[in-house]
Amino acid sequence: MPDKYDITDAELEIMQVLWSKNECSLNEIIDGLSTEDKNKNTVKTLLRRLILKGSVKSKKINSKDTVYISKVKKDKFLSNQNKNFVNKLYNGSTGNLLLNFLENKQVTKEELQKLIDILESED
Repeated sequence: MPDKYDITDAELEIMQVLWSKNECSLNEIIDGLSTEDKNKNTVKTLLRRLILKGSVKSKKINSKDTVYISKVKKDKFLSNQNKNFVNKLYNGSTGNLLLNFLENKQVTKEELQKLIDILESED
């Protein structure tokens, strides 16, 4: 069975629409997309793929209306993606990730202070 967290960029845009609401019709999903390409058949294909992966479920409302519901919680998806990113690029070391950001000055003093506050509050 495909991994429900293995979501492409195009599918992710649909997921973001679904995460912003409890359930959406096809037209609501299309309206919520920010891309220029809002082709109905493309969106249907992406939804079918998400359903096959177990990321989305469909529910018939009546004989012609269907709504789509995310089966993947946004926070769980983000956690999974973060873990995969750290494993792939930093050999599983969150410390190396943070050091890289610090060394390349990609963290503001305010963000750094927030990290320090978090670390100190865990003691």
